[in-house]
Amino acid sequence: MAKKVHAAPGRPGRAAVMTGRRARAIVAASTAAVALVAVTATASGAVAQGGTAGSHAPRRIGPAPRVPAGATVTGATAPGTTLHLSVNLTPRDPQALADFVTAVSTPGNAQYHHYLAKGQFASVFGPTRATIAAVSGALKAAGLTPGKVSPDGLSIPVTATAAQASHAFGTGFHNVRLKDGTTDYLNTSAPSLPANVASSVTGIVGLSSVNTVSSHHSPVRRARTHASAAVSGRGARTVAPHTYTPALCADFTGQGWTDGTDYYSPGKLAGAYGMTESATAGAGQTVAVFELENVDAGSIAAYQSCVGTSTSVSTVYVDTTAGAGAPATDGSVGVESALDIEDLIGLVPGAAVIDYQGPDAESATDQNVLDVYQRMVTDDQAQVISTSWGECEAVESSATANAENTVFAEAAAQGQSVVAASGDDGSSDCYRATGSTAKAVDDPASQPYVTGVGGTTMTTSGGTTTQTTWGNASGGTGGGVSSRWAPVTYQGGVATTTKRAVPDVSALADPADGYPIYYQDGQSSSPVPGIIGGTSGAAPTWAAAIVQANAGTACQANGKVGFLNNALYKAARSSYPTNFWDVTSGNNSVYATGYTAAAGYDEVTGLGSPKEAGLTSALCAAKGTAATGAATFHPLSSPKRLLDTRNGTGWGLSSLPTTKPLVAGGTAPVKVEGAGGIPSSGVTAVVLNLTVTGTTGAGSLVAWADGTSKPSTSNLDWTGASQTIAASATVKVAGDGVVDLSTSSTTHLIADVQGYYTSGTTGSKYTALTPARLLDTRSKVGISTTSKISNAVISLKVRGHGGVPTAATSVVLNLTATQTVGGGYLEAYPEGATRPTASNVNWSATGTTIPNLVVVPIGSDGNVSIYVHGTSHVIADVSGSFSTSGSSFQTVTPLRLLDTRQTTALGGGKTLALQVSGRDAIPSTGVKAVVLTVTVTGTTGSGYLSAWADGGSRPTASNLNWAQGSTIANQVIVPVGSDGKVDFYTSSTTHVLADVAGYVS
Repeated sequence: MAKKVHAAPGRPGRAAVMTGRRARAIVAASTAAVALVAVTATASGAVAQGGTAGSHAPRRIGPAPRVPAGATVTGATAPGTTLHLSVNLTPRDPQALADFVTAVSTPGNAQYHHYLAKGQFASVFGPTRATIAAVSGALKAAGLTPGKVSPDGLSIPVTATAAQASHAFGTGFHNVRLKDGTTDYLNTSAPSLPANVASSVTGIVGLSSVNTVSSHHSPVRRARTHASAAVSGRGARTVAPHTYTPALCADFTGQGWTDGTDYYSPGKLAGAYGMTESATAGAGQTVAVFELENVDAGSIAAYQSCVGTSTSVSTVYVDTTAGAGAPATDGSVGVESALDIEDLIGLVPGAAVIDYQGPDAESATDQNVLDVYQRMVTDDQAQVISTSWGECEAVESSATANAENTVFAEAAAQGQSVVAASGDDGSSDCYRATGSTAKAVDDPASQPYVTGVGGTTMTTSGGTTTQTTWGNASGGTGGGVSSRWAPVTYQGGVATTTKRAVPDVSALADPADGYPIYYQDGQSSSPVPGIIGGTSGAAPTWAAAIVQANAGTACQANGKVGFLNNALYKAARSSYPTNFWDVTSGNNSVYATGYTAAAGYDEVTGLGSPKEAGLTSALCAAKGTAATGAATFHPLSSPKRLLDTRNGTGWGLSSLPTTKPLVAGGTAPVKVEGAGGIPSSGVTAVVLNLTVTGTTGAGSLVAWADGTSKPSTSNLDWTGASQTIAASATVKVAGDGVVDLSTSSTTHLIADVQGYYTSGTTGSKYTALTPARLLDTRSKVGISTTSKISNAVISLKVRGHGGVPTAATSVVLNLTATQTVGGGYLEAYPEGATRPTASNVNWSATGTTIPNLVVVPIGSDGNVSIYVHGTSHVIADVSGSFSTSGSSFQTVTPLRLLDTRQTTALGGGKTLALQVSGRDAIPSTGVKAVVLTVTVTGTTGSGYLSAWADGGSRPTASNLNWAQGSTIANQVIVPVGSDGKVDFYTSSTTHVLADVAGYVS
C-alpha cells in the first residue's frame, strides 16, 4: 500500500510524502463480532482531579487527553481491545539527574565527561527497588499483570484489555476518526493510581493509539536513466564496486546533474562543512538511527558500491521481527531508512551504523516509539543517536513526552548525543496531522536533551558556497517555540524566547540540491538512484559531524561530546564565526507566516551549520579545573560592567549582541574569568553588583556557579513593574569561568564586578568589624549638613574611622538611600579616582528606602567618594575591611539557612539567633564571618534590620531598611559569635530569609 501523500490547499504541486498510518480497525480481542459497547470508568476508579484524602485515594496523573483537532468521536472502544502499555516511573531524584547532566557537560566541573557506565543508570538514578515494588503492587491490586521492569528501571510494561485498563486507571475509552481517516482509540480522562504511588509515575503510555509520527523527507527526485546494468532479482547489487572516493559513480555523474548544484555528494557536502573526507572517517565510533520501517539491504549495498565503502550496517528489531511489516519496495517504505543510513555511510564510512527498527509507522503507537528510543539508550552501543521521525507537540500526549524526556536525560548522563530533524512543514508543524496552520514545533526535536536540526538550501559555484533557509511552497525547515518546555539554561542570551526554541542548528535539506541515495521505486527490479531532501537529511549530517568530532584526537583525549547543546551554545558565545556558518536569509513560512532568518540565532536555522574544525575544538574542550581552597580578595579600582541586556554588553553571541531582556525563567550566563580585568584562571568567587531595571512584575534573581545545581536561594527581589533595584552578591565561579543569573520574571539585567577572590595569598584578607555608622546625612554623621544630597559627591573619611585600620586597602560599606525624590542612584569609588559608569544603589520613585552592600577601594587620602545622582539622604555603615592581614574567604554552594515563613515572622523589637557554623559546608569551628544574602518580605511597616555576632552588643548600624509592604534583599558580611551564631534584630514585624554564599576563617 502506498503511503499517504497530502497536497496543501491552494498549493499546486505540494506532494510531500507523509509516512503516516493506514486506518486501523479497533476490534475486540475475543472476537471481531463483539459489539462496540461503551468502556467507562467503574465507580471505584472514578475520581476527581487530585483524588480524596488518604494515601491510597486515587489521584490523576497528568492532564486529561484532548481529541485532536480535526478528529471526531465515532463511538466507544470495544472492552476486549488489547492495549500494550508502559507505566513510566520518575527517576529517584530528577533534580540530581538534571544536575549530573549539567556537570558532565560543563568544562571545569570535577565530573566533566565522567559519564555513567553502561547499565549504571538504574542503580544511580533509576527508581528505587521499593518504588518499583510499590507501583507493581498497586498495578496487581488493580487487577493487572505488570511485566519485568526495563533495564533502566524507568518503565513497567503492562498488557491489558480496555476494560481492565478502565477499571485499573479510572478512565473510559472512545474511538476517534482523525483528519486523515485513521481510526484510533483514546482514553477519556487522565489515568489515576493510588496517591501513595502516583507521584512516582510520570505517565502511562499506550492508553491512546492516536499517533501521527512521520518521517521528515521530501519525495525522491528519480534519475532520468539508470547508468548501471541491472542485475536480476530485487535487492541485488546493481553497481560495480570501486575504490572509495568522496565523489559518486556514473549513476549520478552521468545524469547531467552538477555536484553542488543539483545534489551534494559526500565529498562536496563534507567540504562545505569542513568535515574530513576519508574512507576511515569516524573509525571506532558507532551511530544509531531510529526507524519505523524496513530498510532495503540492496539499496544500501548499491550505495556502498557506488561510493566504494564497506561500512558495517546492522539491525536491532524492537517490538517487531525481521521480515515483518511492509517491504521496502514501493518507492515509499524504506526511503527514510535509505537516506539516514546512506548519508552516514558517505560522511563517516569508518563508523558502524545500527538501525533500530520498530513497527511500521503505519501501525506504530506511542508505546512502540518510546520502546525504540529506550532500547537505543539502554543498549548504550552508540555514541550518537539520529532520528528523522517525529510528531507535532500538540498531538503528542504529555505522558509520552515526559517519558521521552527522562530517556533522553538518561542518554545525556551516559554521554550519548541525540539529534532530531525539526520537521518539513515550516512553522506549522501540526498541519499534516490536524490541518492547523498555527505555529508549532516537532517532538523530539523540541526535547530539552535533544539537538533539533533544521534545514537549509545550499549551492556551490566555483569556490563559493552560499547557504539560505530552506523554505518554499513544497516544504521548509521546522522551527519555532515549544509550547511544552520551559526556557533552557543553555539557550540563555542566545534564544531569548519564553520557552525552549527550536531548532538548535541546521544543515542541507532542500531536495532541489539534496542528498543522492539508492532506493526501491516500486517499478524497477533493482535499486535506482535519486535525489532527496528534508530535515531527514540534515539530522544524520549533524550526527556525522559529531561522530567525526568524537573520533578526533581532542575528544579521544578529553572524552566524547555527549549531550551536545551545552557545548554548542558555549561555542557560539565564545567564538560564533569560528564555529558556525550563520544563515541569515529566508523564512519557514510554508502554510502560514512563520519565522525569518537573521544574523545570529533564529527559530529557522538555529545557530546555523557546522564549521567542523573550529566546532570540534569547542565540543572536545579540555577538562579544566575549578579553583578551590582559601581565597584572598582583589578589588577593582572601579567597577567593570560584564553584562547589560539593554545594550548587548555580554549578552548574546560573541559577535552578535542582543538587546532583548532576560525572559521569565531564563538564564544569563556571564563570563567572569578573562573579562573586565579579571584573570583567566584561578578565580574562586566574584563580587557582583546586580541590577534589574525595566521590571515587568514582581520577581527574584538567583546567581550561582555555571555547571552546578541552581540553588533555591535568591540574591535580589522586587515587588512590581517598572522598578530599578540593585543588590551585591558574592558568587562562586565554576571551572569554566562562568556564573549564571536567572530571574523569575522578565527584566533587563546589569552585572558590574567590584572585585574577585583567587586561591592563594596574593590578594587582600578580610577583617570583620563591629558594624558602625560612618555617614548619615539626616543627622550630621560624617557630614556637616542635614540636607538631602542632590547631584553631588560626598567625601567620606574611612581609614581610622569606625574601627577601619589605617592599613586597610578596601572597605565594606552598607549604603542606604532613603527619603528619595524621584529616581536616582549612588556610586561609590576611591577618592581621587575617576567616577565609574556603574552604580551601586538604584531607586525609581519618591519615598524609596533601599540598601546595598559595596566593597570599595580606599583612596590614597583614606577616603571614599559617594556620588548621588538625583536627590536622597544617604547612610553608610561599615562592617569590615580588607588589607594584607586578616582572614581568607571560602565559597560554599548557596543554601538557605533561615526562612521564617516556614515558622513565624520575627516580631518588631525582637532578636533571632541563627546557627551558622557547622551548617552546609561551613566548619563547626574557626569561622570569623559569614557572607549572607538577607531578605525581608511581608513587612508590616517601615523598619530596619541589624545583623551582628551572637554574644555581642547590637550595633547602631543597619543592614536593611524598608518601607511597609516592601520585599528587600541585601548582602551582609556578618561576624560570627564564638558559639557559631549570628543575630538578627528587626524594628518591625517581618519575615526574614538568609542564604549563605561563603565564610571567612
